[in-house]
Amino acid sequence: MKTNRPVTDCLTAFWPEPHALPALDAVMIWNDHPRLNLEPALVRQLIDEVMQSKQMDMHRLEIILTDTEHVHRLNLSWKNADYNTDVLTFSLGSETVIDAEIYVNLDFAEQYCQDYGATFTEEASRYVIHGLLHVLGFDDHTPKERESMRKKENEVLRRVGLTCI
Repeated sequence: MKTNRPVTDCLTAFWPEPHALPALDAVMIWNDHPRLNLEPALVRQLIDEVMQSKQMDMHRLEIILTDTEHVHRLNLSWKNADYNTDVLTFSLGSETVIDAEIYVNLDFAEQYCQDYGATFTEEASRYVIHGLLHVLGFDDHTPKERESMRKKENEVLRRVGLTCI
């Protein structure tokens, strides 16, 4: 039996309710670590500082504060890289739109902060900034690129009142 029902009516059963979807300009901060945390207000301040002069639309940005095991599992399954890392960034956006997930390894921040003469908060904040810079198209494959990213990280840390070396 033929119906005059629009095709979109058939698809709505498979999509979440509209209120379950993140709004445009959605920034979500999740703490998935069993023991460590970074203040969401500070994370939002870091995002705002990095983005203040960028001409990009924010569609969706998720910052997931997590542990080494979670980051390692993602690194292995999505990037085929069997090693631990401080931050993983997944971007589905474009040069003008941000749609990304950033996984921040709080265990690394706790483990390495003293090696760099930083507090846990400073080191974890650096990872958030670093991930955002990757979303914006910055790389750190060469010494010159690493130096440029480090300089930008330090600038943002200073602007939010965190000391840095």
